[in-house]
Parts: sequence; C-alpha cells; structure tokens
Amino acid sequence: MNILNEITPEKIDMLREAGNIGSGNAVTSLSTLLGQSVDMSIATVNIKKIEELNQVLGDEENYIAAMLIEVYGELKAMLLLALEADSAYELVKRILQKEGLWKEESDFNEFDYSVLSETGNILAGAYLNALSTLANLELIPSVPQTVIDMAGAILSFTATEFTQEENAMMFIETKFKDSEELLNGTYILILNQASLERITDSLGRYYE
Repeated sequence: MNILNEITPEKIDMLREAGNIGSGNAVTSLSTLLGQSVDMSIATVNIKKIEELNQVLGDEENYIAAMLIEVYGELKAMLLLALEADSAYELVKRILQKEGLWKEESDFNEFDYSVLSETGNILAGAYLNALSTLANLELIPSVPQTVIDMAGAILSFTATEFTQEENAMMFIETKFKDSEELLNGTYILILNQASLERITDSLGRYYE
C-alpha cells in the first residue's frame, strides 16, 4: 500500500490540526523555558518521495542540530526537532546564561549536548502529551538522540528508519522563531503508513 494513494484532503486537515496543537504546546513550553515569546507557523502536511527528502530542511550540506525522538505505543513515529547550528548555540547559551557563542561542533562539550537533549525531551513531552490527549492514543517517547550533522545525512537516517518498503514519507512540519530571529527551528512529526491510518481513524471522531 502506497502512502501517496491513501492521503485525502480530510486526512490532511486532521493532521494539520494535530500538528498545530502538538507544536503549539511544545512552543509554549519553549517560551516558558526561555522566558520570552516564541512564534510558530501554521503546520503543513507534506508527502515526499525518498529522493526528495534531502532538501526538506534547506541545503542538505548545512549543519544542523537535531534531536530525534522515536515514538512507541499506539503509533510508530519519529519526532524531529531541528535547529540551525547558530540557533542551537543560542539556545544553549540562553539556558545556561553563558556569554559568547560556539563557532564549531567541536566547541560543544558533553554538558552542552546534554542540555540540548534535555530540552528536546521537554519539548517532545509537551508535543506528544497534547497529541496523545487529542487523539486518545498512548504515546511513549524514547530518550532523545542529539546530533550535529549535515541536514541531508540526518534526513537520510530518518528515512531509512521509517520507509522500509514504502517509497515516500509523510510528515507534519511546523517552523518556529523568536522575535529577534536568533532562534530558528523546525518540528517534524514523521508517520509511517500504519500510524497514519491509526491517528486519522482516531481523529475522525471529531469530524463525524
């Protein structure tokens, strides 16, 4: 079964609303954590063929910081929090109240990585709690994997985890930024075919 043939306008509407609610909860948590307002875009639902994925986060050779959280329970999904490299440095600086910025990945120490991971964990929990309540599904997040790498490499890894025999991936994408545009990031919730059917069946009760 091809995910490209299964998505309908009604399902897209359901998934967009779910993305707005999940991301909204996560961005509110981020605003609270930083003590300042963070704005978000309206969620978009995208389906891309595998060969098109490398450009989803912009130039595939750009370095980004990514927190990858696998989702278990009644859905099989992956939640990806992607930050531009400078935004990741800015986020850690603000949380730790450090002066100055790191210039290279090598400038990040183990504690800085742990701060990113814990931030990803908090925001993933906020996102998934909202989604779980909305869809009435049990969702269990894994411990975040935090990496700084080229965007194309990170998305290729994610595709390998989720595509299996499918030739496309479906994902809900939300962008966020602070008022100074020093923090720029993207939330992506990736669903496989079975999870797409499960969540839209559950959300469908609101449209009956």
